[in-house]
Amino acid sequence: MLTYTVSKKKLLRMAVIALSVLVIAGIIIMAVMSSMKVSAADKKLPIYAVSRSDNKIALTFDCAWGNSNTDLLLGLLKDAGAKATFFVTGEFCDKYPEDVKKMYNAGHEIGNHSDLHPHVEGMNINALIEDTRKCSQKIKMITGEEPKIYRAPYGEYDNNVVTTIEGMGMKMIQWSVDSIDWKEPEPETIIKRIEKDTVSGSILLFHNDLENTSLALPQLLTDLKQKGFVFSTVSDTVYYDSYHIDHSGLQIFDVTALLPTVKYSDNELLNETMEIFRQNLTLEEIYALTEGATPELLERTAPLLDDTHKAAVEAASFEELREAVQNLITVAEREGAGDNAGDNLGDNQGDNPGNNDGNQDPSAGNNDPQDPGNNDTPVNPDPDGNGEPPAETTAPQIVSPGIDYFATTTPDRDPADKDGMVNSGAGSAANTAAVTTEPPVTTTEETTVPETTPAETSAAEKISPIWQK
Repeated sequence: MLTYTVSKKKLLRMAVIALSVLVIAGIIIMAVMSSMKVSAADKKLPIYAVSRSDNKIALTFDCAWGNSNTDLLLGLLKDAGAKATFFVTGEFCDKYPEDVKKMYNAGHEIGNHSDLHPHVEGMNINALIEDTRKCSQKIKMITGEEPKIYRAPYGEYDNNVVTTIEGMGMKMIQWSVDSIDWKEPEPETIIKRIEKDTVSGSILLFHNDLENTSLALPQLLTDLKQKGFVFSTVSDTVYYDSYHIDHSGLQIFDVTALLPTVKYSDNELLNETMEIFRQNLTLEEIYALTEGATPELLERTAPLLDDTHKAAVEAASFEELREAVQNLITVAEREGAGDNAGDNLGDNQGDNPGNNDGNQDPSAGNNDPQDPGNNDTPVNPDPDGNGEPPAETTAPQIVSPGIDYFATTTPDRDPADKDGMVNSGAGSAANTAAVTTEPPVTTTEETTVPETTPAETSAAEKISPIWQK
């Protein structure tokens, strides 16, 4: 009888291999099941662009062949103060590991662009997993960091590719603005093409090792910067939680997913609606909301609400609306609104909830450099120098918004759309494109709106007789 002895090291290796096999098997099963369930009409999409309003854009460079202009590219990006994402293949890592290291050390992001640059559409799932894993391993060997994003060679994909890449824990990234630099157009053509199509949240596609790209970049980066665009990596541009991707590949943050628990109304949908307004409107706009619907305000607010929330407002009684709007003003005055929403509502991280960049912000949402982190104490109580405190700002009187306000956004209003009024609510493509939604500040603590006492003075106390009828 033969006896086999297995060392602890071998057992550990066997366990790791077995675990890897199980993980791969799970990814394959998920991809196959997804392909069976998803019809051609419901094609799974990677991220082409991101719905943002902070002017962040992502510069991306695909690196698969040569490296003749690596130092020049890095120098141009450094001069412009721009961060970018380089999607590299495993073969590029094998040939030019020092270039990949330079990119990473310069603060740029390294993404997975496959190992051998194959045509992945229709590719065997096992082969796709193996090719992708090899590239990720090579990137990690050079940078010490596993890539979080993937771009398919040639921009090709199918449902299995998207599901497999997501199952491997990566976001699959396409692009919304193509420089077509690979066609070797004149630098002026690249500049005009990029500047014409770039908007907040755009993902721009370039390639390394092309002379025309290097010639176009200096002017292009200067022009984009002057237009107010902020150069960011892909991972700092996309959302990683609470989002959906629409039919065009636009990644949209689900605004209601992380709403703070603030009590405006016993009606849950009405409660969410008021918080959406607080997160996205300024205090002045909230005051204006109570005065009635103007074309400008309708255009500003209509895209914020989906059909469910609009229906909830339309179905609410005047008493429910009166209470909700009253509480909205009280919370907005006390806790902030718009970019400053939530400054005092459980935000202990020191981040500016309005900028969504995830970086430490010493002002904590307050733009007053003389009064960092404190929005409730004026630095100069006598700005006029006349020895008297400034005159108090009186909030406008509340006029019933309610049903009349939201009725103006129904589809049968002004079908010709000649006067600027919103005629299809949140479904209007033109208006939806004009307003994007940022992730709101999160909190796990419920905030209850206190009852207004006679000693307090706010817009919430000035109730129109219309509400009282």
